[in-house]
Amino acid sequence: MESSFSLYGPWTWATIGILLCAAETIAPGVFLLWLGLAAIATGLLQFAFVLPLSGTLIAFALFALAFVYLGRRVYGSPEDTSDQPFLNQRIRALIGREVTLNEAIAHGEGHIQVDDALWKVKGPDCAIGTRVRITGQHDAMTLTIETL
Repeated sequence: MESSFSLYGPWTWATIGILLCAAETIAPGVFLLWLGLAAIATGLLQFAFVLPLSGTLIAFALFALAFVYLGRRVYGSPEDTSDQPFLNQRIRALIGREVTLNEAIAHGEGHIQVDDALWKVKGPDCAIGTRVRITGQHDAMTLTIETL
């Protein structure tokens, strides 16, 4: 006796596909959509050709890979470029800036004023008035500098 899945295979795949596409509207992430389209394509393939269950599962896997790949190519990645790429990464936005020390750096540590913020820095010992360039970050809130 045949299982109900193989008996109603094309309709089952189409139904699963439609449900996955509908679930995308509830939980958007543009991932369920591609799996739903892969399930619909598998159902259409099964309407055209009689395939065993293993063949339909392989077809679904191949369709899923193809649709996810094409979807990522068409819609791009979530890390789209921005006109302000360092908006919430202030330290990274400071790298490369040149500032004048308003406080001496002694024993490799000190502070610099950048715009309206005072930052802890690590770098070579320097006198007040020395021009320095911010080269990176030492830890979460400490900048590294070099003299110009």
